[in-house]
Parts: sequence; structure tokens; C-alpha cells
Amino acid sequence: MEPNTNNQNNPSSENAPARIPNNPVAGNAPDRLKPQVPREPRPEGAGQQPVRRDQRAPQASRQSIGYQGGGRPGGQPGQQANRGEQSQRPNANAANAGSGHTAARPNDASAPQGGGAKPQGGQRSGGGGGGRGGRRRGGTQVPNHTDLVPSLDAMPVNKSTFNGSSGRQQIKVKGSGQPQVSDRGPANLATKEPKLRVIPLGGLGEVGKNMMAIEYGNDIITVDMGFAFPNPAKQPGVDYMIPDVSYLVANKHKVRAHVLTHAHEDHMGGIPFILPQLPAPIYTARFSAGMVEKKLVEYHLETQPQLRIMDPDKHEKVQVGVFTLEFVRVTHSIPDACAVVITTPVGKIINTGDWRFDPTPVDGKPADLTRFKELGDEGVLLLMSDSTSCEYLGHSKSEAVIEPTFRDLFGRAEGRIILASFSSQINRIQLVVNSTATAGRKIAFVGRSMLANVELAIKLGYLKVPAGLVVRVQDVVNLPDSQVVVMCTGSQGEENSALTRMGSGDHQNIKIKPGDSVLFSSSIIPGNDRSITNSIDALMREGARVYHNVFRELDGIGILHVGGHGYQDEIKEMLDLVRPKYFVPIHGEFHMMVRNAEIALGKGMAKENIFVMDNGDVLEITPSRAQKGARVPSGIVMIDGAGIGDVEGVVLRDRIAMGADGVFMIIATVSRKTGKLVSSPDIISRGFIYMKEHEELINKARAEVRKSFEKRAITGNPSREDWAKFKLRLRDDIGDLLYSKTKRSPMVLPVINEV
Repeated sequence: MEPNTNNQNNPSSENAPARIPNNPVAGNAPDRLKPQVPREPRPEGAGQQPVRRDQRAPQASRQSIGYQGGGRPGGQPGQQANRGEQSQRPNANAANAGSGHTAARPNDASAPQGGGAKPQGGQRSGGGGGGRGGRRRGGTQVPNHTDLVPSLDAMPVNKSTFNGSSGRQQIKVKGSGQPQVSDRGPANLATKEPKLRVIPLGGLGEVGKNMMAIEYGNDIITVDMGFAFPNPAKQPGVDYMIPDVSYLVANKHKVRAHVLTHAHEDHMGGIPFILPQLPAPIYTARFSAGMVEKKLVEYHLETQPQLRIMDPDKHEKVQVGVFTLEFVRVTHSIPDACAVVITTPVGKIINTGDWRFDPTPVDGKPADLTRFKELGDEGVLLLMSDSTSCEYLGHSKSEAVIEPTFRDLFGRAEGRIILASFSSQINRIQLVVNSTATAGRKIAFVGRSMLANVELAIKLGYLKVPAGLVVRVQDVVNLPDSQVVVMCTGSQGEENSALTRMGSGDHQNIKIKPGDSVLFSSSIIPGNDRSITNSIDALMREGARVYHNVFRELDGIGILHVGGHGYQDEIKEMLDLVRPKYFVPIHGEFHMMVRNAEIALGKGMAKENIFVMDNGDVLEITPSRAQKGARVPSGIVMIDGAGIGDVEGVVLRDRIAMGADGVFMIIATVSRKTGKLVSSPDIISRGFIYMKEHEELINKARAEVRKSFEKRAITGNPSREDWAKFKLRLRDDIGDLLYSKTKRSPMVLPVINEV
């Protein structure tokens, strides 16, 4: 898949948005994983074996390097965020005073719950942390943390006719450890027959973080090791998401090898975070090996893997444990994309990776249809096939159809040509290079990933550039505009990409001006619509002429982009060639996988031999049958700065709550002996109200705080342990007051300092 460097979506999808898988594991990072050229500044460290939540010591802290209490660096209370978020307090250090009492987390498990009563009157739900009966939010409901990161034991809803249980939902019976179908008793009971276990850990029901384990006896190999970008609305502040590999860590003595089908980030981006936990040789094709080496240079890994380069054109085979590996060439939007053929004691299985059939590829290396036909003749037990574009009718277009469009536009343009595309599309870059040479122009490459990938492709011989054609971007100003082509990143409107900075005037060397022609040679990845629109608007405001594949008919031009995934006719052709006994759709949203299964059904495969699975499902195949077995732990591990897996559902929920309605902090200084206030309570607002314009509300909040302390004093001098319960009541009282006046629900954090 074409990678998306926008931190808002998946790394490579051009047809589907990000999804939230199941559950993370947790752990802190060692110092060995510091990117030399990071995507964005991050603290030192990244990547230690994660620890599941249920494996932590009871008093373990949820801290990572540079973070405290789940907050962001520099986010301590008392810092002034901006003009609209100020504090009114006589003691600026009160918030950080060490009292031994911390504010209770909203809706924390330790907090008393509302007993199920319906909200009454001015009560509100969500927001500042639960409370009596819940409180109603006027706007977006803050999700429960289990909605953000479901439990490890959660059974995904799958009532598809291809779910392996005739469309009936499987449930997990307590104590059995086995999934069961609700109306027919135990399913998939253990058998003593030798069995192959196919275990998807990522990439099913989603687009991104692809990873699969193949297990037989005491041997396991993995196929791909990708990451996904988070949805900032549901995972704010998270950098990446990788698969939960706790099952493999528990069985690391069995892991013999890692196989990579190609070098897109959703298939190999998780290597720096997962490989240290599961050291084993990596088998892949030449270009993918070069991309892995480049990624390893960015990270200081104590574990340096053995890279075993496989040549798909020579049909090389290698024995790994009980498995035999073979790579077969397919076509995709990156060089050396391959399907992997795994010969097991039960039979041959094929994982296609991302693929399509392009009869006229730019690099002259089409998919090896002959070998697929031979494999079909030999007998294929299981085909696992990419589902990303299976909902498109017909056959995908060849990459070669883009070159006439480039030559046409290069001939039309009188000024500079600035072309944005995905940096891993080496064949697309080759077309741009060819058109640049034909037009008598010079080309400059801009963007860190673009420069790195071009350098690697030239070094390995995958990109052929005439001598003297490439110039430094700093030298573009010395050339006539009619002789300049700039190829850059930013086709998805990424905030800090080269093209976006050019449009805003922030780029050091290139600034958009009237007469420039800007070409977007890319698709619009779902979720990036607004950022791309904003980028186009900014470019047009500067006087540029903008061309995009979406508007090609309006502009009277040819095709500017083709995808990298097979359409329905190609999937049918693959099925005809391979003729598998069993079929598992992979790599796609659930609706894509169901459509892919329907294609196999339409080609005559038996319904009971087609399995639409979820991450964590296990397909057990014996010489006589295939069926689902007991699930394994699966889900997501969130990478946030230096922390791996230490951001969990509760932390995300708090971030969302603070981002939705802000924080309202109450700092009360009390006498250790009497428990009474010794000074007026301090109030701090962040992201809720501008305090200078709401003095009346602040005074009412102070009065409510005093009233609460007065009520407490009347009851005597309870033990210090009662402070926690008192703070919960104070939080609810202040929350109710604020909601009644503003119809907003900030996170209310009481802090009590004893002196």
C-alpha cells in the first residue's frame, strides 16, 4: 500500500480509514531505540518487551520517560498554556506541593459509582469523571475506556456467513478457554491430529499494522510486522500503533524467522519495536532488505537481525524449522513486492501480501503468473489474499498509463512543476524522471523520506536517473522556472510535509508563486480529505495551478494516479491460478474481507472452506479439516514518545475529556491538625474558560469549595484516609455547579495540600 506519513491515519491505506483493534500490552522503553532522524522529536528510548496489564506488579507506575501521571511533558498544572487559560491564585506553587494526596481520576475504578440512576435536572454524564447518577454532556460523549481499548478477552462480533460457524456468533464460555457457538455447544474442540495454526495478529478488520503468525508444533514464523497511525480523535497524542505480540513473546522459543512481503510501513514499520522482543532472522526481497537496513539505521537496536535476501525470480527455497519458504513476485506500488509460499507438513499455504497484476509494469517485472499456475497444479491448501480493493469491478489500471499525462502536463506548464506523491512509489518517481528528461528540465527531490528512498533506489539499481538531471533544491533558484521540476512529499496534506510548508511560505527553499503547476499524483486516503482540501486551497491562494486525479475530467487531463491493489477480476484470476482448498481474506476492513469471501464463493469454493477472521482468531488446519480454535491475545500496543504500551484506555479517555471540555483544578491548602482551609482556594482553568471574563463563576466555585469544607468540619475530624472520599464528593459538587452554569463538563481535579 502507498504509505501515508500523516499521523492522523493508517500508514498506507488508499481505500480505508483506521480502525481501533483490541487491547494493548504495556512496558517501558530501554535507551537503545532512539531514532537518529525521527518523524518528530521524541525522548530517548523506545522498545522493551511489553508487559501485559495483568502481569504488572500491583503498585507499578504508569509512567514513561519524560511523562508523569499520564500527562504530557511540560503539562504540569500551574503552567500557563495561553492567554485564554489563566490561573487566579495567590500561591503559584500550590499545585505542585507534595501533600501525599493526588486528585482521583475521573471514573476511576476506586471512585464510587452512580448506582445506575438516570440523570436528573442539571446533572450531566461523561466529562469530568462520572459522579452521582452520571452527567449529561451537551456535545460529544467521552467514550468509556473499554470502548477505546477493549479487553483482551473480548470476542469480536462476527456473524458473517463465512465466520466458520455458519453465521452464528461465537461466545467465550467462562472457564472453558474455548470459543463456543451459542446454540450448538462446544465448537472446535482440541484434537490430537497434527495441526497447522494460522494466527492473524494485525491487519484483519482494519487497514494497517499487518502481522500474521504461522505455527506448527514447536516452530513459528511471522509474516510482516507493520504499524498503523492512530486516529487522533480516539488516540490523541499517540504516535504509532503496533500489534499485540504477547502470544509470540510467551512462545518466543518457537519463533524461527520473520518474513516480509514488501517494505511499506504497514508491513514493516513495527520492526524497531517488535524485533527486540522476538529476535530471529528476517527473510525478504532485495529492496525490502534495503528499506529494513535504512530503518535500523534510524534506531539504536541492541538486536541486529540477520537479513536473508530471497530472489523471487530464481524461485529460491529455504528451510526454516518445519517450513519451506519461497517468494513469488507480484506487482504493487513499491519494488520487489512478493507473495510468500510456505510449505508446511500439512500442505502449501500462500500469503499474497499487497498485490495486483500489472501486465506492463514500469520496471518490466510483472507478477509471476506462471509460478502461481504451477503452485496451483502442485496443490495449494490455503490462500490468504489482500482485500483492499476487492470492491472495485474490473481490472486495475497499469502504472504505465500515467506517463502520457505527465508528459502532457510537463509540456503545457510554462513555470515550475511541483509534483507530490508517496515517497515509496519508486516506479512513479521513475516516470517523473523520464518526463523531466523528455521536457528538458532539471529535477530536485524534497522531503526526508523522498530523498532517502530515492538514494536507496538509485544505489540498488531500481531507479535510473540520467547524469546531470538531478539538482539540489538550493540551486533551483538559479534555474529558469521553465526548467524546474520539484518532486516532494505532502500528497496527503500532512502538516509538516514539504508541500504544505511550500504552500504556507514556511519552506526554506521553495515558496509557491503564480505560474507554478502543482500535481497531486496520489489518491485521497479516507480521513485526509480536509487536510488535502486545505493544502489545495493554500496553493491556489498563492496563484498556483493545481491538478489532482479527482478533478482530471474537469481539467481535461489523463490519469494521475493508479492504486496498488487488485480489483475483482484480478482476484478471480488469482483464484483460478492457485485453486486453493481453503481461502482467508486478509488486509482490509471487515466489509472488504466479506466481499473478498463472496468472490471466492462465486468462483465455486465451498462456503465452509472460506473463513472471514478477526485479529486473534486461530485457524487450525489438519490433513482432514480446517476450523477455528481458541483465540489468542490480540489488539494494539500504542507507541507514545518513548513509551511502548503505557498509554491505555483510561489515559486516552482522560486525554479526550481534557481535549473536549478542558480542566478545572481546585487547590486547597488545609491545616494538618484541624482539616480546615487556611487560605482561599486557588482555581486553575485550562481549556475551559477565560478566567478574567468569568470571575463570577470562579467566585461561586470558591464559595462551593468553602461550603464543602465547612460541612466536613461539622462532622468532626475524620481520618486522613477519608480525604479521598471527600475529594470525590467535592469533584462532583463542583462539576454539577460548572455544568449548571456553562452546560460544559470539564475534568475537575481537586488537590489538597496539608500544612
